[in-house]
Amino acid sequence: MQKWVNERKSMLDNPEAGMDLHNSLHMHKNIYLSGMFLHLLSPALSAGLSTCLGDDTIKMATLKQQLDACGLVVPMASGQPSDISRQDIEAIKSAVNMTPLFTEIQSLRDDLRYASEENLRHVTESAEREKELLLSQQKTQQELTETRQALMTLSSESSEREQALLQNQQETQQELAETRQTLVNLCTELAESVSSIEIPPAAAAPTAPEAPVVPEMPVVTEPSSEVELPDFSELQETLTDEIRATNHKREIAELKALIKAQSELIKKLSVAPIAGAPAEKPAEEEQDLTETIANMQKVKKKGLW
Repeated sequence: MQKWVNERKSMLDNPEAGMDLHNSLHMHKNIYLSGMFLHLLSPALSAGLSTCLGDDTIKMATLKQQLDACGLVVPMASGQPSDISRQDIEAIKSAVNMTPLFTEIQSLRDDLRYASEENLRHVTESAEREKELLLSQQKTQQELTETRQALMTLSSESSEREQALLQNQQETQQELAETRQTLVNLCTELAESVSSIEIPPAAAAPTAPEAPVVPEMPVVTEPSSEVELPDFSELQETLTDEIRATNHKREIAELKALIKAQSELIKKLSVAPIAGAPAEKPAEEEQDLTETIANMQKVKKKGLW
């Protein structure tokens, strides 16, 4: 009985053991009713069977011995009428109060129904949670796929931008090298042109109160002397930093304008009269040459040479 009680408790705690609990309750009912039947049939038989109940005594021989001890004989012929009639059975049922048993059975049925409903609710909630989890997993997988695609697109765009930037940098470096070479050539030509020009001393007129003031000119001893070229390492570093900045295009345009102005200056100096010029040389030419030298000095101070 203790084992049956423990099994019943475990079945009540397990919602999936509804059918086993139902069979267990009916087994308890059958045991109770069969014991009641034996007790009403013969109290001595019921008492004798209860005293000899054991694992090694549950057999037909024990039952036959108890029946013989109580004076009960089992008829062997199948056609012989039973000693207990239907009226006796009805009398037994009316004599036994089955209300507590029916109440307990109804209570067990209610518990079983409640357990079934709880089990159904748990199954429904579990199915809903599994569905939500599946949807969340699918959404996460889709977002992961989209993120991977976006990363691949960004990587491709970044590679293209890097290639374009590298190509632009190479073109800028090439343009810088060409500009630097052009500046070197122009400086060399300008130095040769300036060194080849001889400025005759101005003859002082007897009637003139004052001689015109001529700005200091670079002294050229020999036309074939070597001209000292400026160092362009600082120019290269400066131009490289400025080209990498946002305004490198504007400075390249200014350099191009300066190159154009220097080219025009070289052309003017190449066609200008060199030696044997009269003392009464116009003051405008001296002023143009002075302004040119001053502009060259300003450019040199800016760090472009």
